[in-house]
Amino acid sequence: MINLIMRFCFIYVVSVLSGCVVGPYGGGVAFVNPFSAMKDTQKEPEKKKQQPEVYGPPQIIYRIDKDRYFTLEEYTRCENGKTFYNNKAKGIHTLISPSSGYLFKGRLFWLSNRDDYLAFPITENDNKAACKGSDKGCLNVISVTTDGGETVRSVTYGSNTQDPNGDTKDYDMLVTNDGFYMIEYAFKERTPTSAYALKWTFSPATKKSNPAYPGVTGPIYQPELSFDVSQVPQEIMQCDRNLEPKNQ
Repeated sequence: MINLIMRFCFIYVVSVLSGCVVGPYGGGVAFVNPFSAMKDTQKEPEKKKQQPEVYGPPQIIYRIDKDRYFTLEEYTRCENGKTFYNNKAKGIHTLISPSSGYLFKGRLFWLSNRDDYLAFPITENDNKAACKGSDKGCLNVISVTTDGGETVRSVTYGSNTQDPNGDTKDYDMLVTNDGFYMIEYAFKERTPTSAYALKWTFSPATKKSNPAYPGVTGPIYQPELSFDVSQVPQEIMQCDRNLEPKNQ
C-alpha cells in the first residue's frame, strides 16, 4: 500500500513538472511549471512616454538691417538648430541652413540688398562632425540659393580640417548682390598682406544645368578687394544662452 502511494506521488510530480512546448523554431521540448500561469503576474512598469523636445524661442543671431536678419530656430543649444533668413517687411521666412549659424566664428559682412540671392556659412558641430578623427578631415561649406530658398545647394571652401568650428575664425565672408567672397587670413592679426581672397559669382541654374549645380561659378582668386564695410551693423554671430531651454 505504501509503495502504491509513493508510486502515485512520483507519477503525479512528473506529470506536474513536465509539459511539451513547441517553440517557434521547431519541435523543441521544454519543461514548464503549469502552476506558473496561476501566480499573480506583476505588471511591467509602464515605459515613460518620450517627452517632445523643448526648443528655445526663435532668436536673431545676425542682423542685416531693421527688416532683414537671420534667426536660429528649433534649437536646444546655441550650437544646434536651424537657421532661417527673414525679411520682415516682405514676409519672407526661409530655411537657409540645417545647422546653427552661431557655429561660424569668423566675420560676416552683408552688403547685398537682394532676397533671392543668398549665401550663408554652414559649419558642422564638432561633436557630430563625421569628419572628426578621420585621416583627411572635412571641408566647411557655404549654403547657396538663387531662388529665395526654394532650392538650396552648397559649395566647399578652405582646406580639409578636423576642427571645422575653430578654422572658421580665420575667415571673413562678404556677401554682395552678385556673389560672395571668402577671405582667409594666414595670421591671427588680420592684415591685407596675410589675406587670401576668393570670389564666387551668383549664376542661377538653367533647365540644362546639372541638378548638382550650386548656382554659383568660381572661385576666382582676387588679388585686391575694396569694400566699405563701415555701415555693417553686425560682424559676428551672436546667441543668447539665456533663451536656451533650461530642462535640456
